[in-house]
Amino acid sequence: MLKKSTIILFLSLMLNNILFAQPTVLASVDVNRISQSETIGFKILASNVDGTPNVDISPINKNFKIISGPAQQTNIQWINGAMTSTRSLSWTLLPRREGKLNIPSLTVKIGNESYRTNPIGITVSKGVGRADMANLFIEVTPDKRKLYLGEQLTVTYRLYTKLNLSIEDIEYPKSVGFWNEDLRGSQTPRFNDTQLNGISYKVATLYKSAMFPTQTGEMVIAPMTAICNVEKPSRIRSRGFADPFFNSMFRESQRQFIQSDSISIDVLPYPKKPPSDFTGAVGEFEIDSWVDTNSAKVNEAVTFNVRIRGSGNIYNFNINPINFPQNMEVFPPTSTINRDEFRDQITGELNFEYILIPRLVGQFRINPIALTYFDTNLDSFITVRSNTTDIMVDPGEDSESILSKFSREDITILGEDIRFIRTKAPFWYKRDSKAIPIWIWGIYFVAFSMFIFPSLYHKVNHQRITTVEIREAKNALQRSLKMLKQDADDPFSFTASVIYQYFKSKLFLSSINLDPMTLEDQLKGKIDSDLILKVVALVKLCDAGRYGPEAAEYKGSIQSDTSELLLKIDRLIK
Repeated sequence: MLKKSTIILFLSLMLNNILFAQPTVLASVDVNRISQSETIGFKILASNVDGTPNVDISPINKNFKIISGPAQQTNIQWINGAMTSTRSLSWTLLPRREGKLNIPSLTVKIGNESYRTNPIGITVSKGVGRADMANLFIEVTPDKRKLYLGEQLTVTYRLYTKLNLSIEDIEYPKSVGFWNEDLRGSQTPRFNDTQLNGISYKVATLYKSAMFPTQTGEMVIAPMTAICNVEKPSRIRSRGFADPFFNSMFRESQRQFIQSDSISIDVLPYPKKPPSDFTGAVGEFEIDSWVDTNSAKVNEAVTFNVRIRGSGNIYNFNINPINFPQNMEVFPPTSTINRDEFRDQITGELNFEYILIPRLVGQFRINPIALTYFDTNLDSFITVRSNTTDIMVDPGEDSESILSKFSREDITILGEDIRFIRTKAPFWYKRDSKAIPIWIWGIYFVAFSMFIFPSLYHKVNHQRITTVEIREAKNALQRSLKMLKQDADDPFSFTASVIYQYFKSKLFLSSINLDPMTLEDQLKGKIDSDLILKVVALVKLCDAGRYGPEAAEYKGSIQSDTSELLLKIDRLIK
């Protein structure tokens, strides 16, 4: 009975401690005296509360920059029979200026209850500046202070230190008004010995960037920031221990925030008004063009290439539209950029690839392609041109050359206008005794019409849609497979255009402006329903990839999948 009473009393005391433990919310810092380049740890501790604290920390931004956080932690302890639960939120803060700064009282919401934290005063001393030869700093070096619009600016950020440290994090600069290309190479900084103004340092290149200004005027190169764990002298050494190995076991480190200066750059406009065909190329470039074959047949695909090589802002310009010859179908080009770095200068190639399909027999000429760029060394605009390209187009194997020179409308008009002129009377007009009677010739004609004319009519009628159209249908698969082997910037849009062009040629359709539903109707009765569903699904997948990210996972396989499907379909469509 006594034992039972003891247990009840113990449980009552525990329940009383749990029920009557008062919730508290306190704010604290790990240190309240720092230099301007050092960080502090700020914590809000909520005890005996039910729920996660929710706090608006924005009032801190006036005096401190939030480097990281909040980090959350929950802890439950039993002390002398009483349960204590704590929930904490932690941040890392960097002072924005020197002097006596204040972390104000903050509102903390836990469930339906609100609490106020205690204010905390922080004393911030002046950090050691670059002029005082600090032990640790980031130096930013641009290769020029004045440059033209679109001209390359190379900016290097280097970390100098006289202390042992490890780099915890780097916040790379984000300068507004520049096209930025990374030149940093290795992600892990490597330190080397150097001297600066006669003082020994270890230096590492943190970041190097090629920057191309996109607007004129005074521009600002943003600073770089880094968080380092700096090794502090061991306390053991002052107590007489001199063993380096032993002391290394007791080394302490301090988290330190460093930031480079911001730098102003003057971006100049061009000395004179750019020509009308100028598209923004700045540097030094050359251009050439060629085709994969100078001899082709009607409706066979020809690849036309344009290549721009040189140094400068190859990412920031395009070529002007090309005036291709008439009677030549042109597909939208694919483009690729091959970048290279030579002594920190952006160099490379900009390639454009066009698929051309000649529709008529003859010799076609593609005039030279012009490129106008601004040469920063000459302070003037320069125009370079590619060579002239000629293509000889011959008739297809199953075509009549004379027909290929005319459109279908031209042939129809000729058929209506041409009349045969009889130069002598037919032999059955003769009435001598040896002539065959006209009624016999009538019987022959009727028989000929009944047995011969239907097949002749079918042949002539079929011939009406041959020539160009039949030739296109026969070459549709070969042409489509060749195009699907090409690299495309937008494989979904490119694949959709190939699919529609294939079925336009194969089904003798009048327009390439198709949609999935129209294509489904055109294929009914020509191929199996399963294949129709696959075609419609493939076209819808292309649309999904063109207008949203849902189909991104199929980007690498969409063209090969289309090739396999067209091979199956082409065997069935006659």
